[in-house]
Amino acid sequence: MVPQPRWAQSLKRFFADDLKSRQDWRTSQMLQVNVSLPNGHAELLSLLPSSTVQDLKQATQRAFGQKFLRLITAKNRVLVDPDKTLEEAQIEDGECLTALVLQPQLAATNSAFALWCHGDSAIVTWGGAEFGGDSSAVQDQLKGVQQIQASGEAFAAILEDGSVVTWGSESCDGDTSAVQDQLKGVQQIQASGGAFAAILEDGSVVTWGSESSGGDSSAVRDQLTGVQQIQASGE
Repeated sequence: MVPQPRWAQSLKRFFADDLKSRQDWRTSQMLQVNVSLPNGHAELLSLLPSSTVQDLKQATQRAFGQKFLRLITAKNRVLVDPDKTLEEAQIEDGECLTALVLQPQLAATNSAFALWCHGDSAIVTWGGAEFGGDSSAVQDQLKGVQQIQASGEAFAAILEDGSVVTWGSESCDGDTSAVQDQLKGVQQIQASGGAFAAILEDGSVVTWGSESSGGDSSAVRDQLTGVQQIQASGE
């Protein structure tokens, strides 16, 4: 075997040292985040400060082999916005997070499905687009979902701030434009085949959708005060 000339050996060492320096620099820039489950199982994750909350969530999902997780800081702050960088989310080196495993829930219209978790922002929909199977138009609004109800042709989601987002049949109950300014502090939503009814925090009720399915409550609106619960029939 012909020995390498000294200049080649030196060049090889130079590139090896340079690569190690780059790797050491990159490692020094990484955030070390300790994520643990309530049962004590913990994983140490390394991410760049420019990584997003979604990147952190995906890394946590891979580490624990769990799909639906909610991340909570030591100060009981839930990491909701998936697009924020770790720097923007104030995640520091050595941060300790708790990962809660969420139970996915399913809602269905006549021809579409919505898979979601309480308090999460990852909503998955499929099926007939006109029945709510395509939520892409409102996906960026679906943050911190508390509840989803389905009528025959549309979905309605209550968000953590008490507002409501709907999608599906715009010609019927998927369009809340007529009552959107009233949908604040929503506590509960029920749905019939073609309409929705929302209970607000003051006990009043807001309805929308097909009149023949209960979407028009004007005749009894004065009586709808202090409402605690609503049930819906098929129509």
